[in-house]
Amino acid sequence: MNAPRQGLFASLLIISFALQTCLMVIATTHQLNENRANQGQLMTSQLVTDSAAELEPANTVSLALLANRYATNPSVASIRILDANQHVLATSGLAKTREGESFVRDALQNEKKVGSIEITLIKPSIGEILRTQWLAIFVSFLIHVLLWLAYRTIARPTRSEYLTRLNTESRLKHEIQQLTEALEAERTNKTLAIAQIQQQMKEKFEPKVAITNVSIEQTNLALNIQYYDPKQLINTVNQSVSLPYFNLCQIFLNKSIQQSTKHFGLNSKDILIDQAFSQRGATIHMATHHQHAAECLLMIGSVFQLLSEVLYKRYREEKRFVLQTRCAVCTAVEAMQLNALQAADRLTHHLIAKEMALYLSNDLLKQVSESYQLVAMPNPASILTRHAFMINGMNTESATLAQRIRTEILKGKQNQEATSNL
Repeated sequence: MNAPRQGLFASLLIISFALQTCLMVIATTHQLNENRANQGQLMTSQLVTDSAAELEPANTVSLALLANRYATNPSVASIRILDANQHVLATSGLAKTREGESFVRDALQNEKKVGSIEITLIKPSIGEILRTQWLAIFVSFLIHVLLWLAYRTIARPTRSEYLTRLNTESRLKHEIQQLTEALEAERTNKTLAIAQIQQQMKEKFEPKVAITNVSIEQTNLALNIQYYDPKQLINTVNQSVSLPYFNLCQIFLNKSIQQSTKHFGLNSKDILIDQAFSQRGATIHMATHHQHAAECLLMIGSVFQLLSEVLYKRYREEKRFVLQTRCAVCTAVEAMQLNALQAADRLTHHLIAKEMALYLSNDLLKQVSESYQLVAMPNPASILTRHAFMINGMNTESATLAQRIRTEILKGKQNQEATSNL
């Protein structure tokens, strides 16, 4: 049990000690200045009186002996005795290079100036002042240390006070946790209610995609793209915000389809859009009898993932609504009676943001394994996930192609924005 606010009290003691030391130095400096002024005036007067008889005619030997005698004072930096024409007759001093305060007085004889005396007294530095006041500074430091120890002893709470404070903090923490849970529950209920209403409205006004009626033989290869939204933010966003975002994602998907099919020598009409972008994502499919069908769909997914990451970073910087994506490419799973669209939709749910997976036949796996690095799905729970693979990387050729297509799409979008601004 420590005393409260020990750091603040220690800071105050440090400031107090520093201020006390500064005031001590200032007071000592002021006292030394006054003493030096009195001493300088007194010494110049005495030296003028003692040297007046030796200045006219000038007796340099006597003046030198007189200057040396006065220079034995440790406060004297230098002494100069000059005649009436400001010629130096004698000099002395053991610290001529030290800084100090000079005192000058004329020597008069029968009201006639016969010379002048210059005495420079040493001005002590801050270090010398601190060295002379070390005992007072040490006593002040000791007093502040004793005050610190006394505060730690006196201000330390008793055991009963400490237990009372712990009980109060625990009670407040429990009340705050209850309020937080109540708010979260209320927010969740509102979110679920809104989601149910939106789902009912969508089922009422939008045509349903009859996935179950699509034959396994016709829809043999599908790409499903979903938003990764663990906090269910998409159900709380206004349609005026979500619809433009869905439209932009659909534009990116369409551009990815156009560029990828062009590279693999396919017709973009060979790829059918089963579900355009909405809260549930998007789904496309094509028949496997097309050459490079699996490679084309995987390239479309890879390019869209790159575009989605660019969009995510940009919108996050602009504080706008955006979500990361995940996708999967699948063929039909006969053992589970799933067609390709259903399998792709189910496999995508096992992924997190920016991940991509595939479930393909052995022949298609051999084709894509040359271009993609595949790893087994972790913790498989069904036939679908047991035989599915996650994409862990691409070879140089495929990665370069995906980057090039992404760059072309982004440049095309920027040119369209610049044209519309004109």
